[in-house]
Amino acid sequence: MMLFGLFCLLSMRMILSVAIVSMTKTNNITLDDGTVVEEQEFEWNSKQQGLILSSFFYGYMATQLISGFLSARFGGHLVFGISVLGTSILSLLLPFAAEIHLSVFIAARIFQGFFGGGAFTAIIAILANWAPVNERTFLTNTALMGYYFGNIAAMLLSGIIIVAWGWRVLFYIFGAIGCICYICWILVVKESPKHDSFITEAEKKFIISSIGERKSKKISHPWKDMLTSLPVWAIAVGHFTTMWGQFTLQTQLPTFLNDIFNYNIEKTGILSAIPYMLLASMLSITGYFADWLQVKGYLTTGQVRRYFNCFTYLTQMIFMLLVAFNTNPVLTIVYLTLGVGVDAFTWSGYAINALDLAPSHAAIIKGIGITLGGCSGILSPLLSGYIVTDKSREQWQLVFFIAAGIYLFGAVFSWLFVRGSIQPWAKIDLEEMERRNEASRCNRTS
Repeated sequence: MMLFGLFCLLSMRMILSVAIVSMTKTNNITLDDGTVVEEQEFEWNSKQQGLILSSFFYGYMATQLISGFLSARFGGHLVFGISVLGTSILSLLLPFAAEIHLSVFIAARIFQGFFGGGAFTAIIAILANWAPVNERTFLTNTALMGYYFGNIAAMLLSGIIIVAWGWRVLFYIFGAIGCICYICWILVVKESPKHDSFITEAEKKFIISSIGERKSKKISHPWKDMLTSLPVWAIAVGHFTTMWGQFTLQTQLPTFLNDIFNYNIEKTGILSAIPYMLLASMLSITGYFADWLQVKGYLTTGQVRRYFNCFTYLTQMIFMLLVAFNTNPVLTIVYLTLGVGVDAFTWSGYAINALDLAPSHAAIIKGIGITLGGCSGILSPLLSGYIVTDKSREQWQLVFFIAAGIYLFGAVFSWLFVRGSIQPWAKIDLEEMERRNEASRCNRTS
């Protein structure tokens, strides 16, 4: 269900990247007197388009800490459900918002980001209650496949749907799928094994024995310790680094292929989906591989997180530079595909690292990381909009150079500061939880 929910959320986020090409395309219109004139449905320049594409992340960034707190307090299952429902309703309303005014359209996207931003911190809170320690990475990566399936569906189907029925139908279809997902979610998903009436008693005992049983939702978060912890900041930098590359490609790739190689909207959408097909297919493999390395004792948890992060960022830096200098369209797609595909390794790195450092505070740490990462979602499209003003290759090269530099910074920071063990300031809460569990067991026995 998390995979299905992320599929809906990401597809609703990404369809605008393809739709905006159609919404701003210049078409030749023949008037009744035979005169041919050029017409745009929405006359948005590159800077306005950059603002539109980045507006989602204003709301996305603002909601991370709030959703982390609410997930820890009331349950990630509730926050995730609301995230899917709110994003879906706003997707249905976006075509009407665009027709009213640019500012209304931007406001609707900001609110869509506000709702959609709560999903990832909610997932961490859900997994903290459901994922056994030695299956944590595999289960997380399996759920996160929905993130990229949504990306693939948006890129692959958007161009086809737009050509067949127009860009408005695109928002209606994916918004309706999201509403269906919400109905399924509230019927199926429960807060924890303890609250699930469908789970077997054997599985319930297995999960609880692995992760412990939380008796109280009232957690005192050590804010000073978290905000001054370099391993926590390594997670935040990991989010920023990965999201900068992701958002640069997710929001700009269809436009880049259209500007440089003059691909039509249908072909642009299909080619933009190819890199995410490879990434989605690799997620479960890398998740299983990360858990296997730890179970066999070949690498510690900290080494897995560090090596996977650094390998990914350095490899992606190389592919970004290759894309910047390459002029062959086929090789460009190959480099982009490999650069995006290798990103599967970071989901076994920074993405799950919060559960290693502080399980009781993982949703909050995830919120801090995604808040910083959300800044890249704002800055990357805006910066690209200001740089790429006349659609030249040299301007696009600068966009890829910046992404490569950020990848290098992320690799260095990860190597120095990533850790994989419970931090001293988090052990206090873990020990208290264990004491409560032991007291509860003694009471049941007596």
